[in-house]
Amino acid sequence: MHAAASLLLFIIPLVVACGAILYHLAVTAAALRFRFQPEPDTGCTPPVSILKPVRGMERNFYATLAGYFQQDYPAYEIVFGLDDAKDPAHWTIAQLRHDFPNLPVKVVVVGEHRPGHSPTNPKIEKLQHMVAAAAHDVLVISDADIRVGRDYLRRVVAPLADERVGMVTCLYRAGALRTWNSLSEALGISAGFAGQVLLAHMLGGIRFGLGATMATRKQQIARIGGLAPWSDYLADDYILGNRIAAAGYEVKLSHRVVETVLPPRTAAETLQQQLRWARTLRACSPRGYPGLVFAFGAPLALVALAWQPHSALALAVVCCVLIARWSAAWSAGVAVLGDPLVKSYFWLLPLHDLLSLLIWAASFAGKEVVWRQNRFRLEADGRIRPVH
Repeated sequence: MHAAASLLLFIIPLVVACGAILYHLAVTAAALRFRFQPEPDTGCTPPVSILKPVRGMERNFYATLAGYFQQDYPAYEIVFGLDDAKDPAHWTIAQLRHDFPNLPVKVVVVGEHRPGHSPTNPKIEKLQHMVAAAAHDVLVISDADIRVGRDYLRRVVAPLADERVGMVTCLYRAGALRTWNSLSEALGISAGFAGQVLLAHMLGGIRFGLGATMATRKQQIARIGGLAPWSDYLADDYILGNRIAAAGYEVKLSHRVVETVLPPRTAAETLQQQLRWARTLRACSPRGYPGLVFAFGAPLALVALAWQPHSALALAVVCCVLIARWSAAWSAGVAVLGDPLVKSYFWLLPLHDLLSLLIWAASFAGKEVVWRQNRFRLEADGRIRPVH
């Protein structure tokens, strides 16, 4: 019995690692295909309303928001959404309005409209009022911590020239980092998550949005029943893109890469955030989520080699999976995202994958997540319920 168990502990990680080699090669192919795929410039520049739901002060907040005031675009407005008038973000917005007086800006204070209760996901509530306040049909929704370049609007709006396109979304990378915890998160974004999105894009197109950017129209928001039905979902970006795709529209992945400003987090906060992300992804994609084990082939191959250190087969698989892993990370993180962190810290990827493997396994052990210092339970369909 002991010999059989020992053999299984060697064979199973090795088999998964071999599958991981194929997975990483597929990610490499998807990333390179996307990198060299032409993105036509349609010249489509309709008037746009940028919707920025904000809450509190992000790091480098003024500089982050200023990029939206400096777009090389003929006609657009910015609509900010705040929880209440005392939000400190109000002062930064006031300064930006003073510094860029020629750009139309609206501020929607949701607390003034709230009938005495707060929804599970207050961001959706803010977006409802912001959509109503928006002057234009084309909407670009972007999280508060996203930095953009001057060509951002032109690039993300252009695909909407095709009426069959219902949403355009963007990949993102992390900006300047201050802590090792932020580095781990940044590597996960550029060398892991981006590859998953690119692979999905190659295999059949994406059917979800990413909060970094969601360009759509009021028409599509109306087609999915408005925003109110989705106020109990944590992954609002995923669900909005998914519902728009289900309504028969195409979700386009823009070649424009944006940048997220990661907040400084403690190790415990980083763990909570990563576990919340993993459990949310599991709830959104229950069938595909178990297959993510193939993204963590390097640590599993090392387990097999540690179990039988003299095995030439295990050593060969370790070498192959590491090469394939670095190839996938470089193709997605460097060739597509242009992330210098992947260049500098690619040697940390096996350790990062080990931590990600542990979080992936832990995500099956419960359904509770911590979000904004509150505890919620994830339902099977992706809804969240407060845990009191």
